[in-house]
Amino acid sequence: MKQSLGLLEVSGLALAINCADVMAKAASITLVGLEKTNGSGWTVLKITGDVASVQAAIITGASFADQQAGLVAHKVIARPGEGILSYRVETSPEPIPDAAPEEPQEEILAEPFLPESALGTELISCNLCLDPQCKRQKGEPRSLCLHSGKRGDA
Repeated sequence: MKQSLGLLEVSGLALAINCADVMAKAASITLVGLEKTNGSGWTVLKITGDVASVQAAIITGASFADQQAGLVAHKVIARPGEGILSYRVETSPEPIPDAAPEEPQEEILAEPFLPESALGTELISCNLCLDPQCKRQKGEPRSLCLHSGKRGDA
């Protein structure tokens, strides 16, 4: 299915965001971007989708912007030519045959903060008291915590 391109130019960023919201709720479209144009604080919304969805969204957005006295221009290009809707697809580069394969790097994760008393080798299951003796699992009610009545909890 061919994609179409819709352009809606309004005055002001806040109105552009509101129009994008109204258009996204009115039809199945993809917001490609918001672009600030030169002068007068105008902003262009660029959307894509199938022809009927883009037309419906632009009509809805244009009428909303017109009610707010901020409509500048609108246009739907039903089936734009090659290169108008060029998407960048991130591809992994081809490996060089003569190069040695790179060693996979380990991901470095930040360690969660634990008090010094909890830095033992035992597994801590309770995220409230951090006591290895506590049988409460994360997500269970606080009343199951070994120390629930000692901290002022009910």
